[in-house]
Amino acid sequence: MKLRSVPARMGLTWMGHGLRACARQPMGFIGLLGMVACAAMVTLGLPVLGPFVVIAVMPVIWMAFMLASRRAIEGQRVTPSVLIEPLRAQEDITKVWMPLGGAYLLSVLLIKMLADLLGPGPEVLADAFESAKDLSEALNAPAVQTDLLWRLALTMPVSLLFWHTPALVFWARVPLLKSLFFSAMACWHNIGAFILYGLSWTAAVAALGLAGELFRMASPEPILSNILMAIGGLWLASAFYASLYFTVVDCFEPASPTPTTDAPPDAAGEA
Repeated sequence: MKLRSVPARMGLTWMGHGLRACARQPMGFIGLLGMVACAAMVTLGLPVLGPFVVIAVMPVIWMAFMLASRRAIEGQRVTPSVLIEPLRAQEDITKVWMPLGGAYLLSVLLIKMLADLLGPGPEVLADAFESAKDLSEALNAPAVQTDLLWRLALTMPVSLLFWHTPALVFWARVPLLKSLFFSAMACWHNIGAFILYGLSWTAAVAALGLAGELFRMASPEPILSNILMAIGGLWLASAFYASLYFTVVDCFEPASPTPTTDAPPDAAGEA
């Protein structure tokens, strides 16, 4: 396993790869994201365990989108079967996804505990939302913004730890603790690219929101603007998840000159 160092401009390249992969099969990626969202809403309705299950299966979802991107660039159809492909072997479930999902769940719970401890606290946030006239006013409240900043700051290191980990444990069969270490090192070695990558997607979301507001002001039918915004949001989110594949394979040297079915092909040079 050898890390690659890529220039900062690769952050834009990764975003472009994700947009083009999604553009090749937009209905496939949007349908995949829609299925995940529907399944998550149903699971969240389960008493007590629902939210924990949704968090724990997120690494599997990321891996499924990486598999979907690989299918798209190879000219294959993106189908819902990619959602269960990481779980096709019982050994993968017990030795790969259960430990990884458990580790990710514990990390998210730790973030919540630290954010509640270091931030304004749940009671202050509840008061801010109750006293606000609408959601916009609540989000502009100082306590809410402070809480969001704390959660963002605490989430970033966890993202570095888990960014590449699903692919490393599934494709390269690297043990979980080593995968977490390699993931953090890969992100750190390429921090410039990841910063530009994050800023680019943030700008894309802001541009979509601005375009939606302008269309809403110009259109006599607000419902049409809402529909277009929903479609645009789904497509942009699908493209983001499609781009995960490229951020992973560009940060590591391929294990062998000729990739196998269980290992990702080298993404260098792919458009």
